[in-house]
Amino acid sequence: MSSAIWHTGLPDKKWDKKQIQLGAHFLQMTPWAVFQVAQGKQVFYAANEEWSWLAVFERSRFGTRLYCPYGPTATSVTHLYDAIVALVACAKQQQVNYIRVEPQGNLTLRDLHTIGLRRAHRDIQPRLTWVKELSSDEDSLLADMTATNRNLHRTAAKKGISFRVSHDPKELPIFLGMMHEVAQHNRIHPHPDAYYQEMAETLMPLGALKLYIAEQKGQPVASSLIFDSPSTRYYAHAASLFEARKLHPGTPLVSHMIIDAKRNGQKWFDFYGIAPLDQPNHKWAGFTRFKQSFGGEVRDMHGTWELPVKKLSYSLYRTLGKFIR
Repeated sequence: MSSAIWHTGLPDKKWDKKQIQLGAHFLQMTPWAVFQVAQGKQVFYAANEEWSWLAVFERSRFGTRLYCPYGPTATSVTHLYDAIVALVACAKQQQVNYIRVEPQGNLTLRDLHTIGLRRAHRDIQPRLTWVKELSSDEDSLLADMTATNRNLHRTAAKKGISFRVSHDPKELPIFLGMMHEVAQHNRIHPHPDAYYQEMAETLMPLGALKLYIAEQKGQPVASSLIFDSPSTRYYAHAASLFEARKLHPGTPLVSHMIIDAKRNGQKWFDFYGIAPLDQPNHKWAGFTRFKQSFGGEVRDMHGTWELPVKKLSYSLYRTLGKFIR
């Protein structure tokens, strides 16, 4: 069992080598901790050669918890157990009611049950994601896409569409304006503008967040916020102008970001959450088909699990949580 202790605050380095070597998700890396602290949240972290975790202190109507989004990351179920032991010790010191985790690594659902974890009432981060490997050459990456996507990629310039990347938080209103339009048409409720602004101001200077913009004749028509780690590009948030829908600018913008990630030396392009592939009527089915059209494969992220720290309080939460969402 590991003797590693947890730490509070921020790690010293932007990209912790242990996080990278273990293949930790972006939400388990230092830049995400920086963003959480900027929002006024308390962060804890711990790691050794075989596991790592980053946890955020959260309050809810049912009490308090430590939450590891897409973590801990461990090389085996044995080392995951060690990570959980350290996390529970931290949770007890903070006097929270329970821990909430989304373990990553070469694990099975049986492994998670074996170490005593319980399924949460619902998944917090998407259980399934769509991932495209970038080891092939650029022509092969394009060939893996649908014929429609390849055509939109190759004809973008003829339509006057160009692409650029911004590291300037002052350009965030380009994305926000499009997002508001999409939210109005699709009746969805995105994060408040202040959330994205904080994200841009904290993560862009670290090189961990970029704003990609598609323009037609100099006018923005589509945009996307992406997270970047040394190994992976994450397709985090996207929006486009409704009046430019016939141009389908979002498609060549994605293919451009994929090729750009390849040229940056990244190994994966993570499209983020998708619907179960056997549920064609799922509310995410439309953008799931869009993500699949670029080629790739499904990846099971194991879902959200919990472990009580204060058993009585947790039992009450589990009971009430069935009726209150």
